[in-house]
Amino acid sequence: MNITYQPLPIGKLPLAMEVASNEFVKATAFLLIPLELLYFSIYFHTKGVYKVYRILNFLAITAFWLAPFAAPIACGPVRCLQYFAIAIGTMKALDIWARRHSMPAYTAGSRPPEWRLALLLLTELRYESFTPNHIRVPKNQENFSEPLQLGIHVAIFVVLQTLPQNLPTVLAFEVMLAIYIIWTSLQLLLRYKSSPALFGPLYMIDSFTGFWSETWHNAFASPCTSLAYAPLRYGLPGYGIPVIVARSLGVLGAFGLMAIFHMYALSPILSREGLIRIGAFFMLNGVATVSEAALWGHKKHWLKAALAWTCETILASWTASGLNIPNGLSRIPWRELCDAPSY
Repeated sequence: MNITYQPLPIGKLPLAMEVASNEFVKATAFLLIPLELLYFSIYFHTKGVYKVYRILNFLAITAFWLAPFAAPIACGPVRCLQYFAIAIGTMKALDIWARRHSMPAYTAGSRPPEWRLALLLLTELRYESFTPNHIRVPKNQENFSEPLQLGIHVAIFVVLQTLPQNLPTVLAFEVMLAIYIIWTSLQLLLRYKSSPALFGPLYMIDSFTGFWSETWHNAFASPCTSLAYAPLRYGLPGYGIPVIVARSLGVLGAFGLMAIFHMYALSPILSREGLIRIGAFFMLNGVATVSEAALWGHKKHWLKAALAWTCETILASWTASGLNIPNGLSRIPWRELCDAPSY
């Protein structure tokens, strides 16, 4: 479907942004309820009051999923943010539940009071202050500067804006860079002092495995591990499945969880075709990662890097071509920011 965007008339942008901001406040206000329930569920777990923890954890998940009904949002992009928050909150609650018998141990110094410990468990997606955690040390850490890398990637994004915007490959790289820039900016603004970098340099990708395990953000590595990878990797061998097969299925399960996560969160703003392509993007990346590991293992080779770049570019371009992304920042339909898409 081809969409033509008209220039925004003077005076329309403030109205569109006002509607979006009002909807955002509405969505955020209700989401504070399940967030508080989740915090207090973790708090009572740290206090050893497990019965109260179980009740509050269940209520938190229920409240997250009641949010779209209790606080219906008409603005597509804001509803998308609402769905992201619901999905992230649900994964955090289920991740804590999966780890309830062996919670991460605080190892960043003397144990803080329970109220602060619960806050850290709630807000640290990678459990940076705990063991086990999902901290990823950047390559060449002694020369790694997150603000510098942000500047480099912003510069690359600006250069891409000068290229023809109707090319799916250009749009695909712009989407990846936009995610990098937004997440890293939020990370630098909101992180704790001890929080490590979210991303490695995108231009240093040398394999599918390296992309997903060393370069791309691993904010959701913990629920992917506890809810998908670990149950398959350690559960299937008990049914006679070889360990190597169980490990591969665990990796595919983690990618499957991310496919479902992104399809749900992006459903307010994407067509059915776009959602299918998003799901396929993650599943095919999972297949490519497993296949690459089986073929190359941990070996480094220029051919391995070249194949990864070629295949990922083709896959990302195919995905971007089905998302109805505006052709350039200047063509973003601000006037229709909160109009529901019709497919």
